[in-house]
Amino acid sequence: MKSISCFTSQEEEEALFTAMRSNAERNAESMAGQHQDRDASTSTAQLDTLPVKELYKQHLKKSIEKTVMEIKYLDRKLKKVDLEILLLERQLRE
Repeated sequence: MKSISCFTSQEEEEALFTAMRSNAERNAESMAGQHQDRDASTSTAQLDTLPVKELYKQHLKKSIEKTVMEIKYLDRKLKKVDLEILLLERQLRE
């Protein structure tokens, strides 16, 4: 059974990218919330005693960690999509 797509490949890519970005944002927010819950009691007390430069360094480190997690998540999603494409191509050949 073949289906006819009414989307262009560019529209499909944009839709996929938008869906992946919103998914990544939700997961990153979820992970950040879980991380904050774990460290909330100790980090708040420690942050109050840090100078501004150290506080900013901590902020940058956390931002970098979050970005790295988002990149890993997107890489995994891309691999998954690539595998799904391969599977669909094989199904079409059969």
